Amino acid sequence: MTVFLIHRADTYAEKGNMRGIEIMHITALGFQALRVMIPTFVVVMMSVDSVQAMLNGIPPVVTHGLQIGGGIIVVVGYAMVINMMSVKYLMPFFFAGFLIAAFTSFNLVGLGGMGLVGALLYIQLSPKYQPKTLTAVADGGPASLNNNDDLDA
Repeated sequence: MTVFLIHRADTYAEKGNMRGIEIMHITALGFQALRVMIPTFVVVMMSVDSVQAMLNGIPPVVTHGLQIGGGIIVVVGYAMVINMMSVKYLMPFFFAGFLIAAFTSFNLVGLGGMGLVGALLYIQLSPKYQPKTLTAVADGGPASLNNNDDLDA
């Protein structure tokens, strides 16, 4: 259903109809909300025993398949990140983060904080991101950018 709505939003975009785009996106979000809200409402209105009985009624082959699917989603996620990271000089950060996550008991907030600090340090220490300064030429000529450092690669 949402695919249809997004295609309609594309049609509205081609015509320049911003209101139509807004309506399609809000409608798509409404369907997504109902997808979560209805099962949640049903579970909240039922007793714990009846919900447990429903969960126990799911065949083991289905629950095992869902466990495998959950593992595949993680692997596909890592593959997508590696595929998007075609920048070779960032790969050490990716592997360092993976090793820290694998061999420590840090939660995602801690890992995110470490990643943020690492990114800020990288940007602050990288000469690529430092502002170029104007220096006067010794012969009294016009000022030029000082590119005489050995750190540019």
